[in-house]
Amino acid sequence: MRENPLRSLWREDRAAANAWLALPDPFAAELMAGRGFDSVCVDLQHGLADPGRLPDLLRAVQAAGAVPLARAPWNEPSVLMRILDAGALGVIVPMIRGVEDARRAVAACRYPPAGMRSYGPVRAAPAHGADYVARANDEVLVFAMIETREALAEVDAICAVEGLSGAYIGPADLSFALGLEPRIDHDHPDHVAAVARILAACRRHGKVAGLHTADPAFARRAASEGFRLLTVATDTTCLTTAADARLAAFRTAG
Repeated sequence: MRENPLRSLWREDRAAANAWLALPDPFAAELMAGRGFDSVCVDLQHGLADPGRLPDLLRAVQAAGAVPLARAPWNEPSVLMRILDAGALGVIVPMIRGVEDARRAVAACRYPPAGMRSYGPVRAAPAHGADYVARANDEVLVFAMIETREALAEVDAICAVEGLSGAYIGPADLSFALGLEPRIDHDHPDHVAAVARILAACRRHGKVAGLHTADPAFARRAASEGFRLLTVATDTTCLTTAADARLAAFRTAG
C-alpha cells in the first residue's frame, strides 16, 4: 500500500483541492476525478448514490488518479466500516455532536488495538495492496464534520481526539447551528468567527482543517488562512453552471 497522496501534500503544507460527487454515475465520477483534483468525495449523506454503487464510484475515482473519499450518511460504525472496506481512503463523518461521537467514528475506522474496525477489506485490499490491513490505520483518513452547536462548543476537545485526521466544516449546517440563513461561503461575522475558531483548534492539535466552499476565490482565501482540504467543485453545480452559461450564450447570440 502506497502512502496516501493527501498526506504527502499536507506534509509539504499544501492545500488539497477536493471535488464532491452527488450523482451516482461512475462515468460522471471518472470525468470529475480526471480533471486533476487531488481527491474526490462521494456524498452518501445527501448525494444520490446508494452504498451498492459506492465500489464502482470509488473505482472510477481511483482509476482517474484522485484519492477516493466518501462522506458517510451518518456516524454508524457498520456503515463507516463498509465504506472503508469498499476502498475509500478517507471518510468524512457528518453531524458530530461531541467528543464521544468523534471517538466512536475513529474507533470504527481503525483496526485493533487502535480501534474496533472489523477485518474484511473485501475491495480495499485488492485496490490498495496486500499490506492494506497493516498500513490502513496510518493511511486512512477520518474527518469529523463540525456543523452543530454542540460540536462547536467542544471543538477543542474533538480536535484533540487521538486518531482523528481533521475537522471538516459543513458551512450550511453550521449556519443553522448559529441561527443564520444556510449558506456555503458565509460572510456573517458570527459564522466567520466560528470558522476561525475551528481552524484554530485544528492548528493547536495538529489536525487538518477542511472546508466546503462554493467559490474558488473563497477557497483560495481559506487556503491562505490554513485550510488544507478544500472542496472547490461539485458535480451538479459544474453541470448546471456550464449548461446555464451555454444556453444563455445561445439565447443571446446575434
